[in-house]
Amino acid sequence: MLFNSLDYLLFLALALAGWWLLARAGWVRLLFVIVASCVFYAAWQPWYLGLILGSTLIDWLVAKQIHAHEDDTTRKRWLSVSVVLNLGLLGTFKYFDFGSRAISDALAPIGLYPDPVLLNAILPVGISFYTFESLSYCIDVYRRKTAPAKSPLELLFFITFFPKLVAGPIARPADLLPQLDRAPRVDVARVSNGLFLIATGLVKKVVFADYVSVNLVDRVFDNPDAFTAAEVVIGLYGFTLQIYADFSGYTDVARGSAKLFGIELPENFDRPYQAKSPAEFWRRWHMTLSTWLRDYLYFPLGGSKLGERRTYLNLWLTIFLIGLWHGAAWTFVIYGALQATAVVLHRLTTRVTGKPAGTPDPLWLTALKIAGTMQFVVFSRILFRAESLDNAGEIVSRLGSGTSSLAQVAPGVWLVMLVGFAMHYTPRAWYATMRERFVALPAVAQGVLLAVLAGALLELSSTQVVPYIYFQF
Repeated sequence: MLFNSLDYLLFLALALAGWWLLARAGWVRLLFVIVASCVFYAAWQPWYLGLILGSTLIDWLVAKQIHAHEDDTTRKRWLSVSVVLNLGLLGTFKYFDFGSRAISDALAPIGLYPDPVLLNAILPVGISFYTFESLSYCIDVYRRKTAPAKSPLELLFFITFFPKLVAGPIARPADLLPQLDRAPRVDVARVSNGLFLIATGLVKKVVFADYVSVNLVDRVFDNPDAFTAAEVVIGLYGFTLQIYADFSGYTDVARGSAKLFGIELPENFDRPYQAKSPAEFWRRWHMTLSTWLRDYLYFPLGGSKLGERRTYLNLWLTIFLIGLWHGAAWTFVIYGALQATAVVLHRLTTRVTGKPAGTPDPLWLTALKIAGTMQFVVFSRILFRAESLDNAGEIVSRLGSGTSSLAQVAPGVWLVMLVGFAMHYTPRAWYATMRERFVALPAVAQGVLLAVLAGALLELSSTQVVPYIYFQF
């Protein structure tokens, strides 16, 4: 059930109707949305519902035990149950087969050729997101940063809430659980903001991400030899626009849908292509993942408090795992290592130059840093998009061919890419003004605008279904 489908809009309307009809019904209201969220998930993989529900209930019991004990050793033992459970599930479904093949390949040079043990299991949609949320719940209870959920229904709602279930953003229990303590109230401004977010998210997905994907990016990566070096470069920039419009568009729809329930979800993007360094890029891109690994990995490893060498190691490991989180393949291993090395080198060169923190750069240097960071992002994503190392090698080979024709880049692709990137670099105030003007309109006018937009999107939408990129993670 894709966000950019009529099925989702109908499902959302029914879920909202039940939520608001049961606004004063307490636990019945939560149960209704949990059931609706299970239906939403079952549209993809009904056989993995038990995985989500079972692991969530175990974490609820674990957190109760952590909270009930004062002895730190006992509390750590209970926390280890959650860590083993959640990382075990993630590792088994996402990384087991890759690890088994890697071990088998590593033994070949010494004359051993064992057949890899493979599960061949279908990756549960959203497992990388909901396992992190469930794990953070137990960790935060252990750290006494959040109180345990009052009932298993509250935790089930937190984990399964359908707008964020399959592709984030990754919510924190301390942010979402307290929102369940109060009965929802209709807030006209929040509803209007939610509708605006949904509309902008759908425009990003249909007009920009899907169009560029179908008309250029997929073709370039499926058959690189059919394109010139210049066309491959445009395809790489196209993928850079596609992945941003696709993922940030999904997040917009998720946050907008949640607002209609009176629930606030965290932002996930802050104009990442305006970043002036690889480190800043990861502070702006998929922010809920970056901050999650910062708080639950980088800081526990010691952060920057154990000396420069340990800081570089902690930083490298954190960024490497951000890359590896995206997939179990050698392309993502190298992608993660490349990103981590770039972030570490940036920190090292910053220390060497000795420039005081907060010192503004001249405009030309700011522009140069943004452009340089952008090139690194664009070309490193060959590894992100390629199906295999061989596919990545084919792309690189075509880049080295020196051919320059752009005949296969359609005028529509040029237009969409020009508008898409231009919007990313417009002043923030323009977007804020658009949102404020929409929110200020009478409800009837908002409805007319949304209806016209819906019709336009139906006309523009591709006949080819283009799933959200981050569903695979």
